Amino acid sequence: MASPSRDRRLSLADNGKVVAYLSPMGGGEEQPHVLTFHEYFFLLRRNWWKIAIAVVVCTGLTALLCSRITPVYEATARITIDQKMPSSVIGQEAVQSGGSDVDQLMNTEIQIIQSDAVLRPVAEEFHLLPGGKNGSPASNDAPVVLDKLSVARIPNSLLIDVSYRSTDPRLAARIANAMVHSYITRGMEMRARSSMGVSAFMEKQIAELKQNMDNSAQALAGYERQLGVIDPDEKTSILAARLLQLNTQYTDAENERIRRETAYQALRSGSSAALEVSPEAATLGALDERVRAAQEKMALAKTVYGPTYAEYKRAANELAEVTRQNDQMRGQIGQRIEVEYQEAKRREAMLHASLLQTKDESDKLNASSFQYQQLKREAEANKTLYNELFRKIKEAGINAGFQSSSIRIADEARPPLSPIMPRKKVFVFLAFMISLLGSTAVVLVAEMLDKSLRDPRRARIVTGLEIVGSLPDVRRFPEHYLAQAALEEASPSRNSDWFRTLEFYRECIATMLSSTLHDKSARVLGSILITSAGPGEGKSSCAAHIAAAHAAQGKRTLLIDADLRRPSQHGHFGLENDRGLADMIQDAVPFHAVRKRVATIDNLDVIVAGSPLKRGTVLVGQKIAELISQVGKEYDLILIDAPPMLCLAEPIQIACIADGVLLISHAGRTSQQAVLDALSALDRVHANILGLVLNRVRLNMSQDYDRFRAYNRYSARLTAKAS
Repeated sequence: MASPSRDRRLSLADNGKVVAYLSPMGGGEEQPHVLTFHEYFFLLRRNWWKIAIAVVVCTGLTALLCSRITPVYEATARITIDQKMPSSVIGQEAVQSGGSDVDQLMNTEIQIIQSDAVLRPVAEEFHLLPGGKNGSPASNDAPVVLDKLSVARIPNSLLIDVSYRSTDPRLAARIANAMVHSYITRGMEMRARSSMGVSAFMEKQIAELKQNMDNSAQALAGYERQLGVIDPDEKTSILAARLLQLNTQYTDAENERIRRETAYQALRSGSSAALEVSPEAATLGALDERVRAAQEKMALAKTVYGPTYAEYKRAANELAEVTRQNDQMRGQIGQRIEVEYQEAKRREAMLHASLLQTKDESDKLNASSFQYQQLKREAEANKTLYNELFRKIKEAGINAGFQSSSIRIADEARPPLSPIMPRKKVFVFLAFMISLLGSTAVVLVAEMLDKSLRDPRRARIVTGLEIVGSLPDVRRFPEHYLAQAALEEASPSRNSDWFRTLEFYRECIATMLSSTLHDKSARVLGSILITSAGPGEGKSSCAAHIAAAHAAQGKRTLLIDADLRRPSQHGHFGLENDRGLADMIQDAVPFHAVRKRVATIDNLDVIVAGSPLKRGTVLVGQKIAELISQVGKEYDLILIDAPPMLCLAEPIQIACIADGVLLISHAGRTSQQAVLDALSALDRVHANILGLVLNRVRLNMSQDYDRFRAYNRYSARLTAKAS
């Protein structure tokens, strides 16, 4: 689709004719438009009543709902889990500390709290089962789930909150406390049941262990009797010590026998050296000294005395006595050496025999020791296992009655004073904020999604045309009001909404003509087509007022009602719609026969639509071309009120004939695409588009219209001074 590529504006040449001034301008492709802060503020100010209604309605409904909702109370009981506290009073579990995975422990306990075993006793006590007291067995046997129960762990702690909601605050507190007590009782029952189960299992095994212990003890005792000892290990130790002692004694006896045998053999060989090693060696030494002394004395006596002398005889007798005693002593020592040798020999033989016997006994005992040790180990193992199992049974019995728990109640639930549902202040505040933000967002989004033309700057960007006028939205045009005699002299009525009055509408028409008809241009416009993209956009009213305003300036003006399908110009000026343009087309009625003068407005002639034209609408363009060429010089400006552009052929035909086209758009209703389609159709036939007029604008459509408020105050001061 082609877009208009030139800016066209109306102007008035020096000769009084309407001319068009063409200036190059960027095309009509839609450009992105970013809303400024002031535009956002204006949008909110324009739609403040919508936002206020939404806020009031939502807030009021929320307050009403909160007042009608039954309040719900939540009571919370808090429990703490001591991770380091033992679960038993004696045994290894009594000194065990908790594991390091706190999150796993806490999650496990939370799941246990919500288990059927914990919830069912409470549900039965407070009649919370799905079927109630008279529920079906199937529903009562199903796992219990309490929707109003919530279990949550306090972050970074070993605390768990158990909360329950109810319309009765006391009931909520009672159920929460009952839930905590049921959980603790369930934990104790599980531990007691586990301990009793272990104890019962071990009691079944202890009889068998006792029988095995007795059998192994009897087998050990029988083997001891068979061996003839009470404690073979002890006897083995004694035999080992005795064997060591006998071995030492035998070695000593052997050494002693060898020594005695050496002395005995020396004695038998006559060697005196053997005697000298005997214990009587000192006595023998003394006797030998006496013998030598007696011999020396005898030798001396022999030298000095003769045999007959007494000294000689005395020395001889003394020598004989000493020799006798020496021989006697040597005989006794020899006998003793022999006896000691024989005795040492017998002792050696006895020790050897005893050593052999002890060694034989030890060898026999060691041969039986392996079986004995096996029986002894089996007996001791059975006894140890029996004693350990018996101790475990005693510990299990004691721990089963141990009521202490690592789970304790940190804070019992109490009836709350204020409900958690509904929180009226919070809900009302949230409703207020949400409705305020939501309605604001809806207003802004709706504004962004609105593709209609309402803002002059936005329309200029989208279409590429100059906005030659902005006409207010008049409440209602009175019938035949342009035909009233006092039209020009009527003073503007002071109204609280003067912006929407006929007086202000005429002021805007005059302002539009003043701003567009005083621009000099080389091209003279003798005819202007006034049309719109679609029906109901106010083009006919605009054309009538432009014609009246132009004629009021003393300019000869002709208004042609070319909208044969929905004619309206006769109604604006109070004329009869008997003969008009349709009669000229189908009956060839001359111009002077259909031209009607408006009595109350000088210099203004009107050609009404005339009789209904069933066929021949395609000839409208041709007839208007003939009419313009025939009477164009009689008038300063010919205005043609044509049908809407889209889907009709007449506006295209007339646009090719007219010197300029003025496009009327209903502000806030006509879509941008419709206007662009109309402009594209005009551009294809190279029509001279003079500009775009925004009709039926309201002050709240754009902040650009705020200037009309100042004009309203200025006009009010002038009226006050005139009165």
